[in-house]
Amino acid sequence: MVIGLRCSNKDYSFAIVDGNKNSPVLVDSGTIHFPNGFSRPAELKWFYQELDELSRKYKIDKWGIKGAEAMAQKGKLYTSRAENEAIVFLLGANKGNENVFRKVKATIAKDLGCKGKAKYLVTDIDITSVVNYAKTSEKINEAILVAWSCL
Repeated sequence: MVIGLRCSNKDYSFAIVDGNKNSPVLVDSGTIHFPNGFSRPAELKWFYQELDELSRKYKIDKWGIKGAEAMAQKGKLYTSRAENEAIVFLLGANKGNENVFRKVKATIAKDLGCKGKAKYLVTDIDITSVVNYAKTSEKINEAILVAWSCL
């Protein structure tokens, strides 16, 4: 099983995907908001525990993180997002799992068999094999694409 994650400074979206690149199966997905009123260390601990629970529930063996694109790599919000992404790497390492990948849109497109340009995720990817893709949010869709590209 693969988990794809799209972290922000306020929430995280996840997609659990099984199958293979030709036949991805969306097992579960969602967006979870970080708790209000927590200190930053407590918030990161909470996030670690959330991901650990998903890992145990679905027996995750690969992790994919949607990395911030170049335009979003500035300011305080980016720092928070980067810290959240670091928790994913930490959890993977603590599980003895070295299959943790950080991907941007161009890498995802390339790994899904398109040319390595972000625009091909919109124009060339046949998402009809992923049930409910059109009905989910943009953040969940990014998590789905990241997980799918890790299969």
